Amino acid sequence: MEVRYLISEDEAQYQEKHKGHFSKKLAEWAISMMKKEDEATGKLKKITPTPLEDVEEVLQKYKVDIPEESIYDAYYLFNMAKADYTKTCKTDEQRATYVEETICDPDGCPESVLACFCSKMDLKGMPIHWERFL
Repeated sequence: MEVRYLISEDEAQYQEKHKGHFSKKLAEWAISMMKKEDEATGKLKKITPTPLEDVEEVLQKYKVDIPEESIYDAYYLFNMAKADYTKTCKTDEQRATYVEETICDPDGCPESVLACFCSKMDLKGMPIHWERFL
């Protein structure tokens, strides 16, 4: 059984253009909202994102080979690991491994990184203004 969701024309255009992956602009926007718990205060604070160029260098250093169309997914995931997986992804090497295992999951779906982000935004009631990312 195939399940389809109603999406806006702008989202359909985005999906057609980017084939279910993050664009650089969408990844930057998503990363700009990432927060982690401050250990001293227990309050959420914005992360200092790792720039795309640095993420690419880390992936290369640890010989993480991902499909070219997934680079912005990797950029998003690397920073998400930094924000959300602070116990299991403490180092760049651990973050790189997380990126590789997520993107190269043999029984996974290449579009799952963006789909997961979209689902989280929907569940939070936070709209994605797709026209900004076309």
